[in-house]
Amino acid sequence: MGADQVASDDVVLLGRLRDGDDAAFGELYRRHSPMVRRFALSMQRPGIDVDDVVAEVFLRVLRAVRSGRGPRDAVRTYLFTVVRRVLAEWVAARRDELMNSDELGEHVPRQGDHQVTQAERELLARAFSRLPARWREVLWRTEVEGHRPASIAQQLGLTPNATAVLAHRARRGLREAYHQASEVPVGRARRCLRRV
Repeated sequence: MGADQVASDDVVLLGRLRDGDDAAFGELYRRHSPMVRRFALSMQRPGIDVDDVVAEVFLRVLRAVRSGRGPRDAVRTYLFTVVRRVLAEWVAARRDELMNSDELGEHVPRQGDHQVTQAERELLARAFSRLPARWREVLWRTEVEGHRPASIAQQLGLTPNATAVLAHRARRGLREAYHQASEVPVGRARRCLRRV
C-alpha cells in the first residue's frame, strides 16, 4: 500500500471518527501507534514512560477530532506534533518536582527510624485519600496489585489507552498531593524557627 493510499484511507477514517464511528479510531490506532511509539522512543526522556506518551497522544487526537478540531489529513505529521507537545509538557512538569523517588530514597534515613517511617506513611495515606475515587482505584490496581492498565481497562469501563492515561494522571496527582501534604505551613515554620 502506497503512501498516497494510506493518506487517503486516513482521511476516510477521520471522517468516520468525526461521525462517531469508534471502530475508525481503533483502526487509526492500529495503523499509527507503532510509528508513534518509535518516534516517542527516539525522543525519550528519562522517567517518562513511552506507553503513557502513546496513550496520551491518541487520547488527545480523539478528543480533538470529536470536538471538530484535529487533523483533516497528514495524520502522521499531526501525531508527531502531539508527541512533541506531550513530551515538552511532561518534561516541564517534571522540572517542578523537588526530587524523584530515587533521590528521595537517598535522603531517607537508612536505619529503621520508626517515627520517620510512620510519618512518611501518614503523609502518603493523607495524599492518597485526597485523590478522586477513580484515581485511587486505578492507582491501587496498578501500583499495589501490579496490574497493567490494559488488563484492567474493561473492568474500569475504559479503553486500554484511556486507562494508561488515567493511571499516569493519578500518579502525577498523588505526587502533587504528597508534596502538598508534606509542606509545612509558613506560620508553623516560623514558630518552629523561633524555638530553635
